[in-house]
Amino acid sequence: MVRRQVHTFHHAPVAPSNRPPLLFVHGGYVDARCWQAHFLPYFASRGFDCYALDLSGHGHSEARAPLDTLSLDDYLADVLQVVADLGRTPVVIGHSMGAFLAERVLEQSLASAGVLMSPVPPHGTLESAMNLLIRYPQFLREVSRMTRGAFDSDGLRVLKEVYFTPATRPEVVLRLAQLVQPESLRAICDMALLCWRWLPKVPDRPVLVVGGELDAVFPPHMVRRVARRWQAELQIIPEAGHAMILDQHWRACAACIVDWLERLEGPQPMPVTRLEPECALAASS
Repeated sequence: MVRRQVHTFHHAPVAPSNRPPLLFVHGGYVDARCWQAHFLPYFASRGFDCYALDLSGHGHSEARAPLDTLSLDDYLADVLQVVADLGRTPVVIGHSMGAFLAERVLEQSLASAGVLMSPVPPHGTLESAMNLLIRYPQFLREVSRMTRGAFDSDGLRVLKEVYFTPATRPEVVLRLAQLVQPESLRAICDMALLCWRWLPKVPDRPVLVVGGELDAVFPPHMVRRVARRWQAELQIIPEAGHAMILDQHWRACAACIVDWLERLEGPQPMPVTRLEPECALAASS
């Protein structure tokens, strides 16, 4: 296998730990800086050894080939290379497109557990794409403009309506806009055509699925399909949108993941389908 130059961020815990490392995989149109804002320092401060990679053609990773020719399999190869370099079996945590890549790692039993945040539905993005085009016909045009660095009030408004919630502050929307970059057309098509993918039998691995109550991209009814496939614990974060890792709901989301990871170290957790009370309290802290 050709070795790639894959850039990673690393946040080490204050004290050494026997816990498995956490590997964070970003979604489409952004890079690993989306994890740098909140999640990496948060989890490291709670004793987890944290890594986040830039997929090929994103952030500081090697482009290797024209971006539009890169497939989901190319991105998966990046993730598997980092997994091998870690030397320890990680817990893999992915958001959106990154959640699909996390599923692929889990399918190969190369992760001890997984967290799938706002995940791509099992049969792909066609349904989501059609819904977005009907509700926000200018969405693709504005995203294309933002990937070229063109930001205006119309583009930021559409970005907020699709990825965030009405309560999101303008500076938070601008933070995401500054992370936006072009995405591979091949990878986008791959996600749309997952309906033709044979779904392998899922291995016996603990999985947490996290969705946003107000997610306009993959709303709760789509997220539940992923949870059913993995027989996973499901957490729906109240009032959160698709970009839950960056908006004001990030802390509630992160607290629930920490709670789940810590419960894995003890007795077998009981399934739940809504946000735990202690996680809701964390949202206001």
